Amino acid sequence: MEVNGREDDQYEESSEWFVKYLNRQGDWLEKTRGNLMVAATVIAGMSFQVMVNPPGGVWQSDNCTSGNQTSTGPVCKAKAGTAVLEHESSKRGLYLGMVISSTVSFSASMSLILLVISGLRLRY
Repeated sequence: MEVNGREDDQYEESSEWFVKYLNRQGDWLEKTRGNLMVAATVIAGMSFQVMVNPPGGVWQSDNCTSGNQTSTGPVCKAKAGTAVLEHESSKRGLYLGMVISSTVSFSASMSLILLVISGLRLRY
């Protein structure tokens, strides 16, 4: 312990610096809220758009063939409005992976948007 009190001054200077640092961190967290909102909105919009307009497009009309003598009516391979990739057997797995990932990303981003809008504090 020093007689002049320099040790106490150094302690006060270092604690003041730390308090200023923590205050700046709090501001950074509040600014991050806006960035999270922008990113979540873009991801939600993109995943929604992928499901509304799937890659490969949608069938414009029913793809029906006239039934043969054993069946009673026409057999429809694809209905109008369903995704083209859903009916191609070679790409069905990729299409299902896209649907699952788009659903998960949409759900997660919408949850994040709702949490940010509700006023959840990021600091604690």
